[in-house]
Amino acid sequence: MLAGLVGAPVQVVDTLVDHHERCVLEVMLPDGRPAVVKGDLVAERSAREAQVLESAATAGVLVPAVIGRAPGPPAVLVLERVGGTWLSPDRSPRAWAATGGAVRRLHDLALPDLGAFAGRAGWATGLGEMVTHWAPRARAAGLEGNVAYATRAAVDRLVRLRPEAPPAVTLHGDCVPIHVRLSHDDEVVGLLDLGDACRGDPAWDLAVLTMRSPERLPAVLDGYGADPDLRAWAARSSPIYRALRLIAEVGWLAEHDLDPAGAVNEATSAAQALL
Repeated sequence: MLAGLVGAPVQVVDTLVDHHERCVLEVMLPDGRPAVVKGDLVAERSAREAQVLESAATAGVLVPAVIGRAPGPPAVLVLERVGGTWLSPDRSPRAWAATGGAVRRLHDLALPDLGAFAGRAGWATGLGEMVTHWAPRARAAGLEGNVAYATRAAVDRLVRLRPEAPPAVTLHGDCVPIHVRLSHDDEVVGLLDLGDACRGDPAWDLAVLTMRSPERLPAVLDGYGADPDLRAWAARSSPIYRALRLIAEVGWLAEHDLDPAGAVNEATSAAQALL
């Protein structure tokens, strides 16, 4: 299948991801170009990533170019390999601000057909669905029950605080720092891995981006061009969003036969900070 997409066999350079749902390979194309091949058993996710990448590139958002795709199964995407280095915690405030600007350009992308965050029934319901889905899985992976309880209580308080949902934008959906690539002078050269893109609260992406570096949120908001309302909302919602995302991470790691111990400790600390 892959040879048919690019015209000839490719050379596999490295395996970046390999689990029961998907694999990601770094390859060399027949013409010598480096590329990334993503194989996914969830065809909908692959199709969504291709749609978002193509629309984002047309709008000037820095994302990998789509070289080829096949609907599967398994679905296959061949993407341009983006160089640079990831957004590590010790990168400069300039790098974090530049990332905020890149995320803003993605958020401004008009893709109303994307599904809603964590479900299709609205912001508050989506948050509740996320707790309901991941909390038992995280407990099975070693997370104490009081951590999920404290996070659910904080989510409920947040929803009561804001009965109307925040304005929905095009979210990255998995906006962690390793999905940001930077040049040596701290400019963003690519946003990666958009298969979980959805519509939802912009503060969610910003909270996930700074989940392990909360002190970087002000620089991200500066680069984002956040208005006072978003700054106040991000300050209020980010600790809760981080705790919820960490619970989901514990469950996801365990489901994919990866060690969740570090995420268990981080989720516990994040939940304790909510009390």
